[in-house]
Amino acid sequence: MSFIKPDSYITQLQQGKSLKPKVDTTVVADDNDPSAVGGLLALGASIVGATAIGRRIPAVRNYFKPQVKKTLQFSPNKTTVLGDSTTATGQASELITSPSKALVPAVVNKSKYSQVRDIPFTQGQGYKKQNPIVGSAAYDWTMEAPFEKAPAKDWIKWFQRGNSEHPVPTGPLAGVSRRVIPEELDEINLLKLDGNKPVGGYLKFAEDRNMPVDRETILKMITRAPINNVNVLRLRTRGAPENFFTEIADELRTATVGFPGNTAVEKATRTLTRLASTTYNSSRSLGRDSIQDVQKQFLEIGKNAPEAQQGPLRELFKKFNQKVGDYDKLGKKLEMADEANRFQKDANYFPKYKSQGTYAMRGGENYTEDVVYFKGRVPNTKSGQFDYGGAGPHYIKNEIGFIRYDDLPNPKLGANARHVRVSELQTDLHSPQFDRGGTRTNYFKNKVNTFNTNIQEDVLRKERAELFEQLEPFTEIGRGALTREQQQQVAKLTYQINQLDKQAVTSLSKGELPYGTTAGPLSRSFPDFAMKNILRDMAERNINALSIVPSSMNKAIKMPNVRQMGDELNYGLMNGKAIRRTADGKVKESSDLATNPKVLKRIAKQYGAKFEMFDMPKSNPLKEFKVIRKYSTKDNSDYAQMVKEGRATYTRKTGDEYIFDDHLGAARTEREAEDLLEVILDAGNDTTRSNYTITRMIPSNPDNYIKVPTLIADNEVLKKFLLPMKAYMKTGGLVDKVNIFKSLI
Repeated sequence: MSFIKPDSYITQLQQGKSLKPKVDTTVVADDNDPSAVGGLLALGASIVGATAIGRRIPAVRNYFKPQVKKTLQFSPNKTTVLGDSTTATGQASELITSPSKALVPAVVNKSKYSQVRDIPFTQGQGYKKQNPIVGSAAYDWTMEAPFEKAPAKDWIKWFQRGNSEHPVPTGPLAGVSRRVIPEELDEINLLKLDGNKPVGGYLKFAEDRNMPVDRETILKMITRAPINNVNVLRLRTRGAPENFFTEIADELRTATVGFPGNTAVEKATRTLTRLASTTYNSSRSLGRDSIQDVQKQFLEIGKNAPEAQQGPLRELFKKFNQKVGDYDKLGKKLEMADEANRFQKDANYFPKYKSQGTYAMRGGENYTEDVVYFKGRVPNTKSGQFDYGGAGPHYIKNEIGFIRYDDLPNPKLGANARHVRVSELQTDLHSPQFDRGGTRTNYFKNKVNTFNTNIQEDVLRKERAELFEQLEPFTEIGRGALTREQQQQVAKLTYQINQLDKQAVTSLSKGELPYGTTAGPLSRSFPDFAMKNILRDMAERNINALSIVPSSMNKAIKMPNVRQMGDELNYGLMNGKAIRRTADGKVKESSDLATNPKVLKRIAKQYGAKFEMFDMPKSNPLKEFKVIRKYSTKDNSDYAQMVKEGRATYTRKTGDEYIFDDHLGAARTEREAEDLLEVILDAGNDTTRSNYTITRMIPSNPDNYIKVPTLIADNEVLKKFLLPMKAYMKTGGLVDKVNIFKSLI
């Protein structure tokens, strides 16, 4: 007798042929069971159209790739009697009657939480010298599950339960939330929720197939989550480079008072000012000719200097060379290991957008641009890249977003204390989801999660292999030994295999791979990741305070637009609150914090830091001479309107005029401040000298500061920031349908 061989149909399917099932009429099908004949004929009718497409899709090809044939292993220590002899056929019969591995009941009460309890958010790896910025709460929650293997519906219930407060119980992070956020499950492609209803992901796929799911499979998916490949490229200038050279120029003048050869001094100071202009925007290396010119003038000055003054001049010369070397290190060519993350041609480590003072505060030091990107190719896409809707990223391929911040001394925090000022958090990849119109529509249209999609193929292949494994003992028995009942079982298994093949082609042949996708990591949690990234940097540099620069003292003054509310929703007013529109269209302060201050407050509460209104430096309080750019409501009607609506702040009021004093820099002496002003005028777009002033402020002058929402962390809290933090912030159910600004707009 010959019974149906599924391989023949698989071969036809792979070759794209019309299916012509070879049916043995001696196989009897019970009326209550699926018919092998009917099932295969139905398959042939429905799948033939899909094969031509399916066979060209990698996932389908992989599914049909021949499995490594398993050889029955017969143990010499175990025998089964069939008739009077111990034979391979007898052992095959035993396999037929033994329960399938797939039918083994789920093991319960097998939590492994003890393995991760004291090392949360590390995926069980523990704390290392270089800890990741963020880690997975889903991994720890999976380890805590009371079963190794369970129906998919039970895992779904478990993860739904995980979206509740259950803080870290012990250790240095005790009290920190380990809530499993739906956004994380969605990005892993493990579970997509609409509210509390499963609508997608691997667990929904498994639930629909009534499949058991083991812990190992879920952990494997979590370790392959996109968040694990999120890296940060840091572009940072040391100190305030423009001040390096204005200070040297000022010190050179002081050191050479009364010297012969003042022509050389004047020439050197002019060149130093030009070098300061180059470094003000920190975008390119210093010119070799200018550097050599200063060096030549220093040597000329030294020849004519009295012996007693040659030592100080030599030290000043060394200082110049050191500052030049430190600055030009940023000109080193940026090498990205992976072509998928290629930076712009001939890029270096200079910050790219320091010149955009309308977005970031001036007057700071250690100006930094942190570029957050996905390392490597985006899987299961033709381009290997994210989709930016035609605009493209600012810095690097597969960029998620970027952060701009700086820091300053703050004597109010203590001696040698510093204070971080965060000016901008931006994600070009995910921002369109909050827009109205076509950009938002296209964002969700192109939001196809391409991560962990191979797991479905793996599961289907595994299920197929298990069915063939159940079929193999019948082949081992051979034609003459099959009973009528066994023939029927062969028909059932054959039918199941071919039905599975049909479903696999349908599931895996959704169409060609997308060119790109908007479904990158941190779709709703970029502000959370950005803050945690800065807090890690703070802890590494032992800085104790971080402030969000309010929109009211930044873009609301420099780029006022009464029709836009986005910046107030993200950065807030001076008190950190967002704004909203009333029913009659008026703008009113919201009772809720804006997005970024809210993130900061939540982190402060969990980690034991303070969150309060605190004095943030406008420029270096220890340098008394300030270069200030004046903004007036008389010059800009939008600024005047935003002051009227409470959306923009001001420093002082004169009659009907409101004025904001924007600190652009600080210097130790008035002459140095004058040099700095010339640098600013030379580098900026506004050359109207009357808009600028030089004002002296002693360190205790309250005008050095402005009160804004601030996180203050003592040294013990900073130690916690050196450990991995939980990725993803709480935003609710299905992230595609949750507008976090809905109540405000």
